[in-house]
Amino acid sequence: MTQTDWDSEAVEPVLRVLHQAGIAVNAAVVAANLGAVGAGRPSTAEVAAALAELEDANYVRTLGDTDDYYLITDRGSGHVSNELDAEGFGFVD
Repeated sequence: MTQTDWDSEAVEPVLRVLHQAGIAVNAAVVAANLGAVGAGRPSTAEVAAALAELEDANYVRTLGDTDDYYLITDRGSGHVSNELDAEGFGFVD
């Protein structure tokens, strides 16, 4: 799937944050980090919609029994490595 196939503009930045985080995070954490790095300021609802789209495509999965915390899958990591340029923003410390 390419960037132009996504319904939401927030999908690629959300995927990059999850890839760089390496831990399970929720939509509010992703939205806060995207705002902090100047990658737009998607709302928590927009990030949640992007996460749902990514989950449907098997790019992310929920953590255990939760519906709120997401991890990137191997497929999602592969997409980030192959499709997104190396000049993208970094994860906020």
